[in-house]
Amino acid sequence: MWQTRALFRNVRRTYIELDYAKHMPKEYVEKVKRTVPKKVYTNRYGAPDIVRWALHPDDYVPSDGRPWELETFEKNAQRAHEYHQHKLSHKFFELRHEKKVAIPPEEWTIFPGDLVQVMVGKDKDKTGVVSHVNKETNAVFIRGRHTKLVNDYENFSESGINSIYRQVEQPLYIHKGQVKLVDPSDNEPCEADWVLNEEGNEYVRISRRSKFQIPIPQLARATSEYLTCDRYVEAEGKDTPAEIVLEKTYKPVLKSFEEEIADTMGIQDKRKLQPTYWY
Repeated sequence: MWQTRALFRNVRRTYIELDYAKHMPKEYVEKVKRTVPKKVYTNRYGAPDIVRWALHPDDYVPSDGRPWELETFEKNAQRAHEYHQHKLSHKFFELRHEKKVAIPPEEWTIFPGDLVQVMVGKDKDKTGVVSHVNKETNAVFIRGRHTKLVNDYENFSESGINSIYRQVEQPLYIHKGQVKLVDPSDNEPCEADWVLNEEGNEYVRISRRSKFQIPIPQLARATSEYLTCDRYVEAEGKDTPAEIVLEKTYKPVLKSFEEEIADTMGIQDKRKLQPTYWY
């Protein structure tokens, strides 16, 4: 019985790792959000540290677009500029503190490549394929559905540039019931849950109504670098082989940095290190 419980605890929820930006460094994602400290003032003789933010985390509001996209990045940059200018002039800057409604990763059930049905708007009851999702705002974008006519050159009409219009997909929100998965058994909209399979080694997506399994599409495993991980081909001379990257070369020792350098260069110093005090 204890072995069975341990087995269930060790089952990984692999669907949580299905993210377009999973190969991007987290530091980069936080940087484009501008929610990283600009400068931290420490060693203030017991007083708390002073953190100067580029954009205060409480003032960051998730956008339907990806944070590194131009429009979203410009909004965050402008807000960060206003925040910094208020700090320099010692003026009060009101943080927004908007409520976050993100669905927990364990309950997220719609991925890129899924066949879904639109439940609102002019495309109500029509089906389409999910192009991409935004888990911060629970937004789903469907190819050719729930679109809006946008003029890319609206601000350049005075320069004599002709208007160019295109259809742009608008977000549909899962937590508002604006989009639902299509059940493969009867092609009807449904809700889905994550359930352990019969072997007890993997979570599968099951229709809540028909108990029919809805497999995860291959497009959900696509990342920003390549379509699928298994089809990636290493470029000889450019990519570092995996066996070299995973090789452990660091050996921890109980020595200071100066002692390690002295041993490496063969320097013998018989002097004893003086005690160091931190204030």
